Amino acid sequence: MITLIQNILQQHQLVGPFTIQQIIGLGVVNQVFEVRGQQGQYIIRLNEATSELEYQKEYWCLERVASLGIPTAKVLARGLFAGHCYMIQAKIPGQNGKQSGAAQQALIWQALGRYARKFHQVKRIEVAAVEEAEFHHDWFARLRYNLEELNPADSLLARRIFTPQEYQRIRQALERLLNKKFQSGLVHGDLCPRNVIVEKDQVALIDWGTAEINVVPHNEIGVLLMSGEASPEAFAYFLEGMGISDSAFQEMKPDILLLNLLHQLDKYRWAESYDAEHLSDYGQKIRVAFEGLEPSST
Repeated sequence: MITLIQNILQQHQLVGPFTIQQIIGLGVVNQVFEVRGQQGQYIIRLNEATSELEYQKEYWCLERVASLGIPTAKVLARGLFAGHCYMIQAKIPGQNGKQSGAAQQALIWQALGRYARKFHQVKRIEVAAVEEAEFHHDWFARLRYNLEELNPADSLLARRIFTPQEYQRIRQALERLLNKKFQSGLVHGDLCPRNVIVEKDQVALIDWGTAEINVVPHNEIGVLLMSGEASPEAFAYFLEGMGISDSAFQEMKPDILLLNLLHQLDKYRWAESYDAEHLSDYGQKIRVAFEGLEPSST
């Protein structure tokens, strides 16, 4: 792997010798390395060639959010080499937010809220191949699809993830969304200290691999709640950064929880086709979302 990285760097006229060290524990999808060379310090991210579309999406998101004034990683080069996708980024000064002390947590979560309010205004990921690859045209198409999948032959029943009575309550809950109107926008999908670099009072947001167009701000808030990344205090700082009062959050919370259920159902449908090995894990996540619904929703 080290030789592969050296060849990629040399292809872009970056001068060695290089010191290359893998970064462990800050993600599971990509292999990430810190590189020191004569001309500077870099971060290089690698994945299989099948991830090319994801890298195209991430590159577009990085460029777009930077244009909004959100500090993020600067991409120096990207491409395919020896069966691997790669992206070379200038290393951002500072430390990963995961290693930040308690005093910086308010800074991080308030910044994430402010940034989300900005990038939620982006209505499209303007990469033709990315848009064409989307299975659902919009959130409402996702809802209709998942309602249609709730039928007597559903594996959720066959695998006894839900009883027939619970299954009917799921349908009734989702049908509450049919008459709702929501705004769509760019969702990061993994907001947490692990995905920021902090330098004094500046917070840079990185890793746009899970970005998508979805319901805002509901989906962003819902994913954050499901992840368990934010303590109650951190979540309050996040809402403050977004400009959402606690009363406003409580008003939208029932819809957030319903959209969480829809989100997990959609992930399960994907897993049925592509990741059957972990299908039971996806089923359990639906169950958690279902049990988290407020009584008035079911």
